[in-house]
Amino acid sequence: MIHVSELSFSFSGRPPVLSGINLAIPRGIHVAVMGPNGSGKSTLALLLKGLLFPSGGRILVDGVDAVAGEAGRTEVMRRVGLVFQNPENAIVATTVEREIAFGLENLGVPGAEMHRRVDDALRRFGLEELRYASPGRLSGGEKQRLALAGVMSMRPDYLVLDEPTSLLDPENGGHILDLVREAAADGGTVIHITQFAAEALAADRLIVLDRGAVVLDGSPRDVLREAGAFGVEDLDDAAGTVPGRGADTGPYGLLPDRESPVVFRGISCTYDRGTPFAHRALEDADAEFPRGSATVLLGPSGSGKTTFLEILAGITPPTTGEVVLRDAPLRAMAFQFPEDQVFGDTVGEYAAFGPGNIGMTPENAERSVDDSLAAVGLDPAVYRNRDPFTLSGGEKRRAALAGVLAMRPDVLVLDEPTAGLDRAAADRVVQFLTSYTGSGGTLIFSTHDFRIARRLAQRAVVLRNGRIETVGSLETVFGSSPWLKIIRNRRAAAPE
Repeated sequence: MIHVSELSFSFSGRPPVLSGINLAIPRGIHVAVMGPNGSGKSTLALLLKGLLFPSGGRILVDGVDAVAGEAGRTEVMRRVGLVFQNPENAIVATTVEREIAFGLENLGVPGAEMHRRVDDALRRFGLEELRYASPGRLSGGEKQRLALAGVMSMRPDYLVLDEPTSLLDPENGGHILDLVREAAADGGTVIHITQFAAEALAADRLIVLDRGAVVLDGSPRDVLREAGAFGVEDLDDAAGTVPGRGADTGPYGLLPDRESPVVFRGISCTYDRGTPFAHRALEDADAEFPRGSATVLLGPSGSGKTTFLEILAGITPPTTGEVVLRDAPLRAMAFQFPEDQVFGDTVGEYAAFGPGNIGMTPENAERSVDDSLAAVGLDPAVYRNRDPFTLSGGEKRRAALAGVLAMRPDVLVLDEPTAGLDRAAADRVVQFLTSYTGSGGTLIFSTHDFRIARRLAQRAVVLRNGRIETVGSLETVFGSSPWLKIIRNRRAAAPE
């Protein structure tokens, strides 16, 4: 059993992140944890693993206190496995195979058993073809699967998952959830942090955090009836979808009489070209993005979406093909992992860097920073002077987005902009981006959340295996894409 009593935690000089937490989590139970961004979910996960030390209170794992000494901390870390919100935080090895073996080596698992577990993890998590690939070349979703494979292969007594499906397409996300349910059914203890009510419904118990305190705790269905008041999805969100906005589109889904500021012509991209590890991430892509429109990139993990977006933003050069820019548009991109771009001593310093770099006057830059922070739900009076590295995962994502928005780009490129955001934060981002395209901005974004796609986009591009499978108006693509048909059929066949 994990026993938490009067647990509190705060970063130096900051208000408490957690305060007065009391929990008892017995073995063999599947617990879901929800709550708005900044409520303390990830901090609780790090404390349970023994990677942070409480400011007050105690955590006992099967009677072992991680704070009592090095031996206790080592034992707690052995019993508790943690999959981080950002999988890059845990990757250390040079190949996928070595990454899975790393934790097993540290546990002293015998060689023959280690090989069996690695082979089993590669198979179960769909990583067999990537056995010798560099983790650094994997997509965000593939990295997430690798992180899960590495931790679950160690067979910890307690498995703590911090939003394990936030970067995964529905097919891979469903597969991972099946494995999590299997672990719980086999007597393992799973503590699953999520922003999705549908995932919480699969648990035995749901805990909701808000402002560092437990505000709801009980059966998932009962808790979700009240959860909307605390900024998380409720039962209606779990079952509902948002109808498409629709658009007056011309041939191929292009908005009529709107010139495209960026055009792809025969774009291909191969990583590690000329080496045994050469990997073609994108092949012969043609696409246009009309001014004032929103285009969503869809497709399974590893299909080339991030490469597509990075080429579009001018960050990664294509191997072949041409990117045509009309009227020298200002392009800006927010990455899939906000830690990749957030820097500086304060959020305000980071967000002001881009505007200053493109020549905005200090006065205009200050106004733009405040407007952008407010647009993503970060009160400038509260967050401008915050250290960006003390923010929660969802807050970092919003800060990264604010830094990009503050430049007021003509073309805005976003890689999974709402992944990890609570419902209220995602709604704010959608409202702002709708206003952005309405005022003439051109938006291209990727997402695995079909509801966000339907709320925000008029056009869609589906990528599979580095090639464009389907392109057109949103409703046309949703009705004709073979990949989306597979997803619909699997959902229809899934047990209630």
